[in-house]
Amino acid sequence: MDRIAPRVVLLLAGLMLTTASAPADPLRVDPATGADRRHYPPDPQADFLHMRLEIDIPDMDTPMFTAIERLRFAPLGGPMRTLTLDAKRMSIERVALVGAGATPQWTHDGMTLQVRFDPPLAEGVERDLRIEYTVRDPVEGMYWSPSRPAMPGRPARAAQLHTQGEPEMNSNWFITHDFPNDRLTTEIIATVPEGYLVSSNGVLALEQTSAGRSTFHFKQDRPHVPYLVTLVVGRFDVVDVGDSRVPMPVYAPPGQGPNVQQTFGATMDMVRLFEERLDEPYPWAKYANVVVWNFGWGGMENTSATTLHDTAVLDAKALLDSDIDGLNSHELAHQWFGDLLTCNSWEHIWLNEGFATYLEALWLEARDGFDAGYLLDMHRNVRGVAEDDRLNPDDDRAWMRPAMVSNLYEDPDDVFTKAANPYPKGASILHMLRMTLGDDVFFRGLREYVDRFKYRTVRTEDFRGVMEEVSGRSLEQFFEQWARRPGTPEVTVSASWDYERGELALTVEQTQRIDAMTPAFAFTLPVLIVTRSGDETWVDVEVTGRRHERAVPLGDAPEMIVVDPYLHVLMTPTLDAPDAWVARALRRGPTVPSRLDAAEALAARPGPETVAALAEALADASEHHSVRAACAASLADLDRADELLAALSETTEPKVRVAVVRALGEIDDDRVAPALAPIASDADESYAVRAAALEGLGRRGGPEHLPILTSALEAPSQHDQVRTGALRGLASLDEPEGLDAAILYTEIGWLSRTRPVAIGAVADLAHHDPERAIDALLPLLDDPEERSRQAAARALAEVGDERALERLRALAQTHPQPTFRELLADSAGSLARRLAGDTAGDDLRERVESLERQIEELRRRRDR
Repeated sequence: MDRIAPRVVLLLAGLMLTTASAPADPLRVDPATGADRRHYPPDPQADFLHMRLEIDIPDMDTPMFTAIERLRFAPLGGPMRTLTLDAKRMSIERVALVGAGATPQWTHDGMTLQVRFDPPLAEGVERDLRIEYTVRDPVEGMYWSPSRPAMPGRPARAAQLHTQGEPEMNSNWFITHDFPNDRLTTEIIATVPEGYLVSSNGVLALEQTSAGRSTFHFKQDRPHVPYLVTLVVGRFDVVDVGDSRVPMPVYAPPGQGPNVQQTFGATMDMVRLFEERLDEPYPWAKYANVVVWNFGWGGMENTSATTLHDTAVLDAKALLDSDIDGLNSHELAHQWFGDLLTCNSWEHIWLNEGFATYLEALWLEARDGFDAGYLLDMHRNVRGVAEDDRLNPDDDRAWMRPAMVSNLYEDPDDVFTKAANPYPKGASILHMLRMTLGDDVFFRGLREYVDRFKYRTVRTEDFRGVMEEVSGRSLEQFFEQWARRPGTPEVTVSASWDYERGELALTVEQTQRIDAMTPAFAFTLPVLIVTRSGDETWVDVEVTGRRHERAVPLGDAPEMIVVDPYLHVLMTPTLDAPDAWVARALRRGPTVPSRLDAAEALAARPGPETVAALAEALADASEHHSVRAACAASLADLDRADELLAALSETTEPKVRVAVVRALGEIDDDRVAPALAPIASDADESYAVRAAALEGLGRRGGPEHLPILTSALEAPSQHDQVRTGALRGLASLDEPEGLDAAILYTEIGWLSRTRPVAIGAVADLAHHDPERAIDALLPLLDDPEERSRQAAARALAEVGDERALERLRALAQTHPQPTFRELLADSAGSLARRLAGDTAGDDLRERVESLERQIEELRRRRDR
């Protein structure tokens, strides 16, 4: 599954963890009972072999279907008297054991189906269970979008449904052992109204239409885990971007077929790269990408049929800002890591997500080179997760936080958003292994791991064992400190030149919390020293404790120090050295990551030499756009409007121009709004640049700029970037007219990721007309789209109204979706405190809401 803006998600998760008030850690131990809250895999009970599922959908505008499921299994561990299966919120009519003389006894409590066999079933003998059932108004796992007529600015849309199984939600629409510690083959036979297409796993064995009904029969003949089963029904443009060996149909929204090739054209090259790197052919019969409405993530790697969010097909103008190669390669990589090899439990999810994230970097290495592709992507992962997975020196409970490999969670969803996030931290661990072992041994280990465990479920110990075997190294400490402990090191490197001795004094100090439960990390830290005469000296500092000192003799005075330019260590680095040395690293650092680190470090070093170096790098068209963007951000931190305004007039590359525009929006200067206004009005600017200008104009402009913002609301753009930029700008501008403008875009029919932005704007502007805002927000608690429901609950807590409190409390007791009930209860509590005059939580609430909005924005950037 594609990550959703991990850095901000992790900040939000960490914020919530650090504000917990319970004296004991409620995640580890139930405070009331003392019970251990760690999660262990459930008993499979049987070897599940095959599922055949027949589904009949009479009306695509009515969220209901009938089904007949045949589940083949062989009992394990002796005679089977009882089989317990996950079967959530469905109506079960009949259960039969095929070929048996007597009907088994069964009970269904709404969540699990328990079948009792008398006489018991013999161990190892294959049996078929036949179950007839009906699903109505599924709460989760299957998401139904009804048809919509055309409205102003919103085209008509046919009804559609899609499923989402990970982590344990597919048992809302079929009966299964809903956990990834067993694999089975599957087939789905779906009958739908004529005119609709169906996508599912495996080969389309049959398609036929009769009497206004179409039947699609898909066969997945190689085993996979239940959460990877998929069903999508809708109307699409279908374009194949594959070849004769691997069909690659892309199911695009109607009318977007012409843009498929430019969006997904690199997919076959990605397949070839991964096949070569892993020495394992693409394992499935096809590879489909299915673009659906109202999808909750960036993408989901269902076996042979990935589901993608609704704006994944890019137009030509969107490609000026970015592409979806990261998302595309991530989901494709899962066809090996996640589907061919699947984590045995959620504790080991990094074996899916960390590996897929790492293969993104391998694709970027092939496309853009080792430095500008691979290392740059790894820099985002390494520095991002190191920042979020910190060990605060003042936090004596830091050791309690779940590690990356941990069975400590409340809900399986939690493993995807914890501070030790399995996406970037897992990828960073793989990168460190590559740097430590070398390419030959590292990739030999990857290939052996895939070959040994394909079509199986895996644990971290399986991967570690293979890498130790291939490398001849003991990796126990490596995996213990990086995978099974929370936290990452914060490393300060101090460097000073001793003229008399001709030595560079180096001190390496770990400044994160170090105690009995969180000892110092052990690693080798590479440092590059360049002297005034141009000589290069590499120093490897063996770090095992809190502080290490080293004297390095040099033939000349140093003029540049670069700490770990190839990212050997997962850490947050700080360099304590003269400004001039850091400024030279910005211009002459050997890697893009080293220059990025320098650009970011200079933000805390005001002075003419710093500003000149940042401005020079920003203006350098030969420098990588990511470094130039970092320079713009640092100039904003230094409040340097002059240099940024100069860069704005000279910079045309969208990936740099957007950074300059964003940076200007952060500066309180009378010249900013006049500079941004023409950009915000210019339809020829890239979508991202114009959106950034609209947001900045809202922060720095005045009432005279209201027409620019309201006019931009009508501008179409990829991902609705321009519209959401205008909505955020209106929220910041804080004029009464913005409220009605924002309310329009809360309505159903606008993009599912635009509506929450509009809802947030309504909350920000509600003080102009609270009654109007509450009337707009309350009905959204019953909205069919989850994002809008959640945004409405948070907005109502922020606005404050007795009617909202009553409604939030009532729904918190009755809503069928557990996660939404929890959010409703939290929102009701927050609102009650606000109405009672308790503002102690206002700062926290504002920080959470700000981070949630950043999540949505970064999710968009990640998906582009």
